[in-house]
Amino acid sequence: MALAATALIPGLAQAQAPAPAETAAAPQTDNGTGDIVVTAQRREQKLNDVGIAVSVISAKDLRALNINNATDIVRAIPNLKYNAYGSSQVVFNIRGVSQNDYGDQQEPPVAVYQDDSYAASITTAGFPIFDLARTEALRGPQGTLFGRNATGGAVQFISNQPSHEFGGYLSATTGSFNQSIFEGAVTGGLTQTLSARVSGVYDRDSGYIKNLLPGGANLGANNHWATRGILQWDPTSDFRARLTVRYTQADHERQAGVYTLTPACPNAQFQGEFLAANQVCDYWNNYGGTSYNGGVPGSVANGYANPAITATQGGNPWQTYSAGENYVNRKQFAATLRLEAKLGAFDVTSITDYQNLAKFYIESDDGVPGLPYVEGAALPPFTTGPCASAPSVTCYASGTIFYQRARTQQITQELRAATHFGNNYLTMGAFGMLLTGNYGAKYATPFDQYDPTVQFYQRTKSFAVFAQDEYKFDDHWKLILGARYWRDSKLAWYRAAEAISGLTVNWGPSGINFFDPTGAAQASGITVTPAAASPTYDGVTARAELDYKPGPDTLLYASYNRGSKSGGFTFSTGTPFPGQALIDTLNNIPYRPETLNDYEVGLKTKIGRNIQFNLAAFYYDYKNYQAYVQVGYTQLVRNLPATIKGVEAELTAHPIEGFTLQASAAVQDSKVKNVLLPDGVTLVNHDLPQAPGFSGNALVRYEFGMGGARISLQGDALYTGKFCFSVLCAPDEREGAYHVENARIGVIPAGGKLELAFFVNNLFNRVYRSYAFDGSLYWGDALSVYGKPRTWGLTARINFGN
Repeated sequence: MALAATALIPGLAQAQAPAPAETAAAPQTDNGTGDIVVTAQRREQKLNDVGIAVSVISAKDLRALNINNATDIVRAIPNLKYNAYGSSQVVFNIRGVSQNDYGDQQEPPVAVYQDDSYAASITTAGFPIFDLARTEALRGPQGTLFGRNATGGAVQFISNQPSHEFGGYLSATTGSFNQSIFEGAVTGGLTQTLSARVSGVYDRDSGYIKNLLPGGANLGANNHWATRGILQWDPTSDFRARLTVRYTQADHERQAGVYTLTPACPNAQFQGEFLAANQVCDYWNNYGGTSYNGGVPGSVANGYANPAITATQGGNPWQTYSAGENYVNRKQFAATLRLEAKLGAFDVTSITDYQNLAKFYIESDDGVPGLPYVEGAALPPFTTGPCASAPSVTCYASGTIFYQRARTQQITQELRAATHFGNNYLTMGAFGMLLTGNYGAKYATPFDQYDPTVQFYQRTKSFAVFAQDEYKFDDHWKLILGARYWRDSKLAWYRAAEAISGLTVNWGPSGINFFDPTGAAQASGITVTPAAASPTYDGVTARAELDYKPGPDTLLYASYNRGSKSGGFTFSTGTPFPGQALIDTLNNIPYRPETLNDYEVGLKTKIGRNIQFNLAAFYYDYKNYQAYVQVGYTQLVRNLPATIKGVEAELTAHPIEGFTLQASAAVQDSKVKNVLLPDGVTLVNHDLPQAPGFSGNALVRYEFGMGGARISLQGDALYTGKFCFSVLCAPDEREGAYHVENARIGVIPAGGKLELAFFVNNLFNRVYRSYAFDGSLYWGDALSVYGKPRTWGLTARINFGN
C-alpha cells in the first residue's frame, strides 16, 4: 500500500507542506472555554459539532492530575471505571459495560486505542502514560466507525506528534515509597520533509503494600519503562506518511497478588460473606468431612488468621505477610504505519498495525505466609511449618498459586476514504485483523490438594466493511446514517490436567474428550460438538442521528447506535471438579455475540465565552449480554438480557480570569436479568458490574501571577456510590460509597521553561477497593485490591526549544 500510494503522488521532491491530520497536536483553545478539538468521528471536529458523549483530558490536565497510567484517567471522566487485579489485566468499564472474565484471550467491550493502534486484549489495555496530546473517552456504542468491540465505547490516547521546530522536555518525579519517574521527549526536523519525535518514561518505586514477613519484598511496586518513536514524512500537501514504533517492558514488576487479606465464608447460595475475627467458617471446618481451617476463627480456608492485616476485621489494608512470588514480566512491541493521501475527490487513510506481546503473571499465597509450593504434591489438611525465610514465623499450605502466560501477535489493516459531495460528507472503508495467541495458566489451591495446569490457543480472523454519511439540510439540521458489517472466524483448542487426581480435559476442533478418575462424568451428557471450536460469527452495527444547531456553539442531538461484540470461549485457568460439573463446563465453553441498542439524546452548549455544558440521557437494551458468572465451582460467560438507563452532565467554567471549575455527574440504573447464583438454583436480578446509581468528578484550579512566576492551586475529587464488582454481587463483592480527594500546587517561574509541582493523592487516606473477586468457594477469601493510601510527590519539568 505504501508503494502504491507513493506512486500515485506526483512531485515528491516539492517542499514540505502541512497535510490535513486526523489527530490534532492538542485541544485548541482561545480565551474562555475555547473550542476543543476531538477525533470522535475519525476526523478533527469541534466538540460542540459532534453528537457523541465525549470527554477530553488535555495535555495540561493530564499533567495536573498526575496521570501516569492508562487507568488513572477514571479520576476525570464521568461514568468511566476500570477493573484490574494487576497492571497486565485491565478492563475499562463505561456506563456499566465491561467484561469481567480475566482470561488473557478475551477482548473487552470498550475499545482502547494508542493513536491508531487497537488493543485487542485485556493484557495490552493498561500501559504507562507519557508525552500525550490528549485523551478522549467516547461513551456509548461506537460500532460504525470504530467498529470492533466498541459496544460500551472507546478510549483514545493521542500522542504528541513530530514538529519541524526543535523542542521537547525533561521531567523527574520523586515521592512516596521511593518513587522515581523520569520522562522526556525531543522533536525536530531531520530534512525539509522529514520530522521525528522520540519520547520515553521510566517508573520505579518500592511498593505501597508493606510485606511484614522478614526478607519479603513489598508489593504494588512499579518497575517498567517505555519508549515511543514517531517518524513523519510530508513530501507534498497531498500526502503524509507516519510511522510510530512503541516498546514497553516490565521486569519482575511487583504488580501481582496485591491483595489485602479478607477472609470470607460461603453462605447458603455459595456466595462469600466476610468473616468476623471471632467467627469460624463451618464450610471449611467440615469440607468433605475434614477440617481444612483447623477451626481457627476469622481465618481463610487453610487456617491462617491475622486481624492486624485484615481490613474487614479492623486491620491495615496496606500490609501483608507474603512468602510467595508475586510479579509480572511483560514485553510489548508495536509498529503502526499511517498513510494519508488526497486521491481525486477522496481523502484516503491507510493504517497498518503490528503488535507482539509476551507476558508472564504470577501470584501466590495471596497475603498468607505460605510453605514452598511443589507442583503435584498433595499436602494433608491444615499443614503448617516454619517459613523458610523466617523460621520464627509459622507458614501455611499455599492458599493459591495462580499464573498466566501469554504470547500473542496481532496484525490489523484499515483503509478509509472520505469525501464531500453536495451536502454530504461520506466516510467508507474496510477493516481486517488477524490475532493469534498461545496461552498457559494455573489456578491451584495446594492446601486442599488441587493442582491443575491448562494450555490453550485461539486465533481470530476478522473482517468488516463500513460506511457513514452526514447530510446537512442547512446550517441548522444534519442527518447521520451509518452501518458496519462484520464477520469473525475463530479457532480454538483447550487442554487441561489436574496433577493430583489425574483428571484431564481436551476441547477443540479435532474432538472433545475427558478422563474422570472417579467415573462420575458421563460422555453422553456432552451436547457441544467439535464444530463449536471453529465458529463463524457475523452481525451488523448501525448509527442514525439527527442534529440540530440553533447557533454555532449549541448542539441538540438524538441518536440510535447499535453496537455488538463477537462471541468467544471461556477457558478456565483451572479444571472443573469430576462429575456433572465437568460436563457442564465442556458444554458451556462457547458463548454467543452480544448486541447493545442505545437510544440517546444530548445537549452541548457554550454559555457565553466562559461556560461549556454537556448533557446526555441514554437507554441501553442489551441482547445476549455476555455475563461472567459462576455455576457451582465453574466460572463461565452466559448470555443474559440486560438494560441500562442514565443521565450524564459535564460542566467546565472560567468565571474569572485564572479560575477553572470542572464538574461531572452521572445517574444511572441498570439490571441484568436471570442471574443464576452458584448454588445452581437461585435466580436473581442484579446491577451491571461497577455501575453505581450516582458518581461524579470535580476539579477546581486557580492560577495567578506572583513576582513574575505563575502559581496554580488545584484540588480534585472523585465520588462513587455503592456498587458490585460482578453481576453475581456476592456480599463480599459489594463496595460501599466512597470519595477520594487530591491536591496540587504548581509553580512556573519567570521564563516559562521550568515547571515545578507538589502533589498529594488520596489526601485523606480513604480506604476503598478497586477490585474484588469472591474466592470463598476456592480458598475462603475475597480477593480484594485496595486503592493506594495517601501518597505525595514532587515534579520538576524543563521545556526546551520552541
